[in-house]
Amino acid sequence: MKRVCLSLFSLILTMRVSAQNVDSLYVGNNATESMPLMEETASIRHKEEWALGGFIMLLAPEPDYYDKTLQLYNPPAPMIWFGPSQLNNSMMGDRDAQFHLRSGVFNKIDCGFTFLQISRNLYRGNVGVSASLQYGGYMFNLSRNYTFEKDGHHVEYLPADDENKKDLLSFSMLRVPLMIGAQTNNRLFSLQTGLGLILTTRLGAQWLVTAGLGPITVSYSQNLTPLFKLTDGTKAFPSSFSVGVDIWYWMCRFSHPPKH
Repeated sequence: MKRVCLSLFSLILTMRVSAQNVDSLYVGNNATESMPLMEETASIRHKEEWALGGFIMLLAPEPDYYDKTLQLYNPPAPMIWFGPSQLNNSMMGDRDAQFHLRSGVFNKIDCGFTFLQISRNLYRGNVGVSASLQYGGYMFNLSRNYTFEKDGHHVEYLPADDENKKDLLSFSMLRVPLMIGAQTNNRLFSLQTGLGLILTTRLGAQWLVTAGLGPITVSYSQNLTPLFKLTDGTKAFPSSFSVGVDIWYWMCRFSHPPKH
């Protein structure tokens, strides 16, 4: 009986000493203080709602955009885009012939860059909205038999001669796309559509669709308002396909491996 009591006493004493040692270990590592802080930090990071992109981000420190613990909607923004364009006499009308443009991809161009993109997460980082500030332009090479005179929103075609051989018809554009879209959890695939507010010689609008595969974007745009009007009353509605690259996505993804 004495041996049994002695054994129980030794077991209780050993467990108590072990528990004290464990407590001292956690206290020494500040675990009891750090665990609530870690949980709070994880909760805050998990609720990230806003993200930035565009050229301006190349001047900023790199945020942790590719940490998979973040529910962050950040679709690729084409920092630089380039592609063929065409002119139609209405949104779904005949193309090019009456505008006397040269044939060839590089004679009818839509190009530009994204200065800034702001996006907001709506649902688990998979659905969100975005707004961008972009600058671009259209360049159209006319047939060698024609030149032009441009007066604001109006363009007049004239027969070309030795003294007047202007053949590059160009328009600069400031664009603000307002988009809604979806992306995969790893932000590798994305699809967006929306309305683009544009300022050329006057205010206008475009319909935009953009698909993203990693840092590469493929976009389609269709003017809902005419870019210019000929002196005979014909209106010109550009539509374009373009390919772009998001340098910011590339830098975040490949200069530092994504966190899991």
